[in-house]
Amino acid sequence: MIKERHKKLLIYGGGAVIALLLMFFLLRGVVFSFLLERKIERFNTEYHAVLHVEKAGIRGISTIFLRGISLRPENGDTLLTIDTASASLGFWSLLVGRITVKELELNHTRLTILQQDSSSNYRFLLRGRKQKSQEDTVRKINYASVVSRMAGAVFEKIPSGMRITGLEVSYRKQDHLVKFRIDQFKVTDQSFHTTVSVTEGDTVKNWIVAGILDKKEQMASFRLYSSEKGKIILPFLQYKYKAQVSFDTLTFNLSENDREDTLSQIRGLVRLKGVNLQQEQISAQPVILDQFGFDYYINVGPDYIELDSATQVVFNRLNFHPYIRYRPGPTKQITLKIRKPEFPAEELFSSLPEGLFTIAHEVRVTGNLAFNLDFFVDLELPDSLRFQADLKRIRFGVLSYGDAGLMRLDSSFEYTAYVRGNPDRTFIVGPENPDFRHLSKISPMLQVSVLNSEDPGFFQHRGFIPDAFRESMIQNIKERRFARGGSTITMQLVKNVFLTKNKTISRKLEEILLVWLIENQQLCTKERMFEVYLNIIELGPHIYGANEAAHFYFKKDASRLNLQESIFLASIIPKPRWFMYSFDETGHLRQGVKDFFALLSGKMLKKGQISQNEYERLVPDVELKGPARLLLKSDTIRVDTTEVVED
Repeated sequence: MIKERHKKLLIYGGGAVIALLLMFFLLRGVVFSFLLERKIERFNTEYHAVLHVEKAGIRGISTIFLRGISLRPENGDTLLTIDTASASLGFWSLLVGRITVKELELNHTRLTILQQDSSSNYRFLLRGRKQKSQEDTVRKINYASVVSRMAGAVFEKIPSGMRITGLEVSYRKQDHLVKFRIDQFKVTDQSFHTTVSVTEGDTVKNWIVAGILDKKEQMASFRLYSSEKGKIILPFLQYKYKAQVSFDTLTFNLSENDREDTLSQIRGLVRLKGVNLQQEQISAQPVILDQFGFDYYINVGPDYIELDSATQVVFNRLNFHPYIRYRPGPTKQITLKIRKPEFPAEELFSSLPEGLFTIAHEVRVTGNLAFNLDFFVDLELPDSLRFQADLKRIRFGVLSYGDAGLMRLDSSFEYTAYVRGNPDRTFIVGPENPDFRHLSKISPMLQVSVLNSEDPGFFQHRGFIPDAFRESMIQNIKERRFARGGSTITMQLVKNVFLTKNKTISRKLEEILLVWLIENQQLCTKERMFEVYLNIIELGPHIYGANEAAHFYFKKDASRLNLQESIFLASIIPKPRWFMYSFDETGHLRQGVKDFFALLSGKMLKKGQISQNEYERLVPDVELKGPARLLLKSDTIRVDTTEVVED
């Protein structure tokens, strides 16, 4: 009896399942159309959009067919059109509420992105959703869990087979158009190989993209190269940033592993060969890299994102392992560490990219180096900033300086001064120039005034002051702009004597390396460096060097400058061509300059460079006696009754 009852239950149950499946099969089109209409209506309401499907239906058991798809913002231009689309869904997963795409086919797909001034046809997708509830906003985000879910969802939705024909993606900003077209894209057995036609203006180039999409291993990789002779030139950069980036080949790989909800790891590699970069703010010359790339390991935890130190960055012959950690909350924190143990110094100097380093590129070295960088900052607490950097020499030596001319500091040389990037004057820095003054012939008051103002530790450090860099970074973070630099006298000297006057990233990088070479190889004494600095420094409109300045302002020799005059000259070093604004309408120094007098003289008293009597007798004012007074407004000039020039 019991067996008979079980048999009946099985029969009835099986019949019910068959009936449900039959009902599902018969009503699948009606159910699908109803659900699709609800989804479209909800999407259009939430995103203020017009999504339209001309015809939809189901073929076979679980193949969805759509025709005449279009999407645009309300009162905006069309963003997307698809003539026909079909997707074969996993039947059993569909029954349990999961959508998996087995086969996907798209025909004549056009994505047209338009941007005109402040309007566009795509931003509605970014701002159209309803506002999150306060509870959702306050709720803490688990970044590891979010990344894991997103990666899983993306790879799960990748079809086992894919065929796309007539795909066209275009981006128009104002009157500039960039268009990508793929006639046919097909994924077979997880691999693909296709040609991309790229049009920008009157130029048409063809790229080859070949790779693998492995949804089971959650891995994607591809290789990009030109189908013609020559390099791939990335479009739009010239129009937007006045930059050109080109390369021979790009190799990319990405995979994702997750460990529960505590850690998600994204790893992969990026390889670029034959890189050529041109951008005037980076370098005046094209920057050339034979190879550049990195094997990356990105860890995403519940409340942080970090680039693991297992990551390896490679450019030319050099490689290193950076560690970067970003913690978004409760306050934004950034950590950066690079530890490069002892390595052949030639690896660094032979890897310096041509165009980025014009002088140091020619230097040939021997021995080893070791590098260490440790940086941390909490952006809400700028004073927490930690900065330590050190490039150590181990049996290091220079075999050749090439044509760098780094030895010329120790003898007379021709110097050209620039104003706003244009040559202003050329003169000899040496005894051949009647305005040149040896250090012993320059007022000690001017020397200590300039040192305390520009670089108090000049005679003690080796070209860099880590604490000064730290303080400048803290101030820049607090003011949210570049408000203060950390240049030493050596850095200013190298910038003026050896490098171009173009304000580029490459100049700053080369400046740092040349300062390190000059200071550590002791190519000339500190006294000689300071002597050259005081003889070329700009101290007024077309006025260069201490002696020219002494005559221009005070009609005397640089050796005769007193404390007041010296502090005044130190005060105008940041903006020497605008010295006249140091004076008020009565011809006396403004309050800001008087405050500078008090600050600088206080430092000098504390160091024993001036006496208590000199400090107390100091009057924060100067009287112009030279040609400089003619550049002040007429009502600010105080008449000089003496016409004697002090020599």
